[in-house]
Amino acid sequence: MIREYTTEEFKREFTSDSIDRTDLFLSGYEDFFCLKLQDIITYANMPVPPSKEKSHSIIYVTEGIYDFQKGNQNYKVLPNELIIIPAGEVFSVKKIINGLKGYTIHFSPEYFIDSTSAVGVLSSFDFLLPFTNSYFSQISDRSLFLRLFERLNALYQENNKENKRMIATYILALLYELKRDYGNKPLTSTTYEALSHAFKQTLFQNFKKLHRTSEYASLLRITPNHLNKALKAATNKSPKQWINETLILEAKYLLHNTELNINEVALELGINDPSYFSRLFKKMTDVSPSMYVRMIEKS
Repeated sequence: MIREYTTEEFKREFTSDSIDRTDLFLSGYEDFFCLKLQDIITYANMPVPPSKEKSHSIIYVTEGIYDFQKGNQNYKVLPNELIIIPAGEVFSVKKIINGLKGYTIHFSPEYFIDSTSAVGVLSSFDFLLPFTNSYFSQISDRSLFLRLFERLNALYQENNKENKRMIATYILALLYELKRDYGNKPLTSTTYEALSHAFKQTLFQNFKKLHRTSEYASLLRITPNHLNKALKAATNKSPKQWINETLILEAKYLLHNTELNINEVALELGINDPSYFSRLFKKMTDVSPSMYVRMIEKS
């Protein structure tokens, strides 16, 4: 079974214990960090078996070759090339070759919750979806990308909570610049992967009004059973899991960044029964919406 790691779990599993004596992973790194590849590769435990992370990763190579597998595709990322590993995408690394330089950025989908709609903004970037072509060869403006990575690295090193909005803005700038260079079609090596991509695009457009697997199956002109089979095969999640996770991610944003109360948040998400919303929220997060609000107020 392919394991899905949090950033903290991945660090603990695939870097040596001595990395904790460095100043690389600072407070809040679980949600965001930007590090130089050459600063962390000496601490890496290889190989990394097929795994998934709950955060997005962006890897930009300036020297050397980054050799790894994303999905069922092998990549050799060369200087002035960049690749994104979307949250939930399967990847593996056999080895890291000495001399590799560049930057790696990790950020959780929830990093944007207190600055913009997490679902709304991230869904506009196709390359943040699993099973899409997120490999950028010979990006157009090398100096611009270097400045963006250097600035994000500097802001991370400052380790200042007040920098969060600025960091989110720079990440968005980076993503929008990549979007301008994004001319390739999504990878569709299997019918299930293509259907998975179509479902996720449809989900992000309709999640506030459509909550049933059958409704998405109807839009995609397939049976619910076929949609369930395809999603399970391509993402290891059912359509219902995708729907619920998307709803709860947006609920967190609304609770964190608006004046809406819990009942109003439920209605905003198209859920007319507040008690059902509360049960779903607790099932997905292990805390009730009211407890989540109290946690926000204390932070």
